[in-house]
Amino acid sequence: MLATVSAAALLGAPAGGLAFDPAESIDTAAITVRTSAGCPEPADSYHAVARGHGFPVDGQVVTAPTGAGLSRAEGFDVYFAQTMKDFATDNRTTLDGPYDVTVYCTNGFSGEVFATFSGSLTFTTPTTYRTGDVLAAAPPAAESARPPVGWIAAATAVLLAFETGRRYGRRSTTSRKG
Repeated sequence: MLATVSAAALLGAPAGGLAFDPAESIDTAAITVRTSAGCPEPADSYHAVARGHGFPVDGQVVTAPTGAGLSRAEGFDVYFAQTMKDFATDNRTTLDGPYDVTVYCTNGFSGEVFATFSGSLTFTTPTTYRTGDVLAAAPPAAESARPPVGWIAAATAVLLAFETGRRYGRRSTTSRKG
């Protein structure tokens, strides 16, 4: 029997907002966002996605899935992998208008989302941005918005290849002399 699952259940409950550092800067700035609270149990991973002008429909992954620095007790820092200018160049676009950023607290293996933190930054020119209300409550997730999950298959393939190589890979016939 198939069960109907709401978008809110798939996307995790909105848990809070994001504070941007720097709050106002240029497109080549190294951006860090801080969540307003920690991720709930049983989340063991997080990733961040930006949505806005010129980015993919499902959003641009700005922080790959990781558990590094995740906290359950308090807000934690999430570092963008590249500058916004780099993301724009990768997508052959210019930065313009608002970009909504969402941090997803997830299960690192299944990709199940347990909570989200949201915030936005606005490019007032193609090279300068400012942020809105920091640490404001996140708005409810839109029905059509969904986190990109294609990374799960790729990550699983890499992990399986690594584990296979570790277990069945070549063993050296020479031994170390101590």
